[in-house]
Amino acid sequence: MDIKSLLILFLIVLGNLQPKGQVRDACPLVADSLQAEFCQDSEKGKYPAWIGLATSDELCIGISDPYMDSYMAFEQAKLRAVAIACLKKNLAYRSIVDHYTSDKRERYASSKFVSLTNVFSAAQVDLKALPIEKSFTSSFDEVFVLLKSSNINQITSECDSTNTIRISVDLLQSETKGSGEESYNFIKLFIKTPNQYPIKEMKYYSYNTKTGKDIVSKINQFEIKFPSGIFRYQPFQQTDTSAYQKGLIDASLHYSFWNAYLDVILNNLLLMTKDGGQVNSLGNQCNSMFKNLFRLVDYQKMKFSITDLKIEGNRIYMKTDY
Repeated sequence: MDIKSLLILFLIVLGNLQPKGQVRDACPLVADSLQAEFCQDSEKGKYPAWIGLATSDELCIGISDPYMDSYMAFEQAKLRAVAIACLKKNLAYRSIVDHYTSDKRERYASSKFVSLTNVFSAAQVDLKALPIEKSFTSSFDEVFVLLKSSNINQITSECDSTNTIRISVDLLQSETKGSGEESYNFIKLFIKTPNQYPIKEMKYYSYNTKTGKDIVSKINQFEIKFPSGIFRYQPFQQTDTSAYQKGLIDASLHYSFWNAYLDVILNNLLLMTKDGGQVNSLGNQCNSMFKNLFRLVDYQKMKFSITDLKIEGNRIYMKTDY
């Protein structure tokens, strides 16, 4: 199955995307229904100086999309901070990893790697009364918020839906090596809020293309128009190769701060979750192109910490541990 067919199948499983073209201010939320006032830091710049506080187990950071209405951006950033806090405290993941090899190297790819992973977390939090420790608005109108994870509690029962927020992440990775090398990545973040909250759900999709990345962001059923172009938070510089030796995962900030921040967190999680699972060998019982299929199936519950974070050369570097 080629990458395009695999993507189509994956999207069918996740559910069809809504058509583009919704006006970003068409979401029927008014400022009075949200937190109308919040403290803005007096500092100016592309991102807050306190971004390094993300390494604290007691604090979590959320970031909105660029160029949004300030109230909506604040609520989006707050929900994303809660989502990261939930994942750090307690997550369950399921993954299936397939690895194929082929002896027909002259005409076909020599190897193919496909990874499908779902990550889930849930917690109880009073979103309307949730205190925000710090906030900051960048020159791209992105809102950064900092909150304490101690205000977010693990759910005592799956049947208890009061003030329960649920977070689900789906990840697809595909790499093909041979005569022509290809790689593909797809991320979907889904946040389901308590029924009494004005924002019922938020979705965020990010997937790479031949020319860069496509991003789809939604609040309820209304799509936020994501601006095209490159976001520059720092001057460009040569990639810091020493970071790889220290185990840091990096991502470009070209596609917004939140896109890179989420990307490095999830790729760190994938790196941590490869240390287990049951390996099944299907031998040569595959199609005529790929043989020697090995499948790794895994399910675990875990929590993690961000142990290192730095911003250099318009890239974000992160390391996590559990």
